[in-house]
Amino acid sequence: MPKILHTARYTGTPWDILKSVVPDGFTVETLEEATYDCLLRQCVDADYLLVSGRLPIDEGVLSIAKQLKMIQRTGVGTEMLDVEAIKRHNIPVYVNAGVNARSVAEHTITLILACLKRLPQINSDTHNGVWKKQQQGLTTHEFYGKTVALVGMGNIGRTVAAMLQPFGVKILYTDVFRQGADVENQLGLTYCESFEAMLPEADILSFHCPLTPENTEILNSRTIALLNPGAIVVNTARGKLINPNDLYEALKSGHVRNAALDTHYDEPINEGYKLAELDNVILTPHIGGLSYEAFQSMMAGAVENIICFEKGDTERISDKQLKF
Repeated sequence: MPKILHTARYTGTPWDILKSVVPDGFTVETLEEATYDCLLRQCVDADYLLVSGRLPIDEGVLSIAKQLKMIQRTGVGTEMLDVEAIKRHNIPVYVNAGVNARSVAEHTITLILACLKRLPQINSDTHNGVWKKQQQGLTTHEFYGKTVALVGMGNIGRTVAAMLQPFGVKILYTDVFRQGADVENQLGLTYCESFEAMLPEADILSFHCPLTPENTEILNSRTIALLNPGAIVVNTARGKLINPNDLYEALKSGHVRNAALDTHYDEPINEGYKLAELDNVILTPHIGGLSYEAFQSMMAGAVENIICFEKGDTERISDKQLKF
């Protein structure tokens, strides 16, 4: 019976959901402990790795997992995968592209609105009996008429752009691949040749791109200086797109008005995380793509790919295979 090994540790509802989508004829295990040593012990007889979390899938794992047929990501990020080792072992890798795009996009819109309306601060004050209607109301801002700059126009970026339509905003975007004229017209997109070119116009800067060596810390002291003063920075993509110390200084100075971050340079965040000290920063624990509905779809889609692979029906999932 083929064994699926989940490379993180699930308990409670997440584990119940994962088990519920694995059909008869397969076994599924989650890690007994979320450690690399535990991964090495449990991968020995794994036919499939269902990869989530941050434990590396590297030469150490692949040299032990002699029965391994395929690697399936629960999402789309690949930073935990040792691409060179995977190529040496000739193991196919599949991702779950687009499965949680709506959830991430909704989270993005929520974070933007929470910054514009200063919801965390005003909610806290109101809970504590502070009633400053005019004073607090006049510190909030409308979405209408703002310029939103989107970094990345994949599944999530396009979903965000579609959700922005009723707000009456101008949408700029940059991506390594330009969208077709039909998509640009439908979503009201204006293409920018570079990341830097968008920044002086951006009232809101939102990240929706994968992390690569080329864009690591793309938002730093130099590029922050190009931002429209008083801009809002939102990141639901990857934490290492942003230099956190440089962002901290810009938030302290007021050059950046607010930041809302679902992804962080180090996860989980460490004690002493400077951005957590600021009341003009909203932090969430990388949950943008983890609504209940998205999580169910993510697990079902990932397991369906494994089932197709086991049956030899790879044509059905060919568009989800990574090409290294």
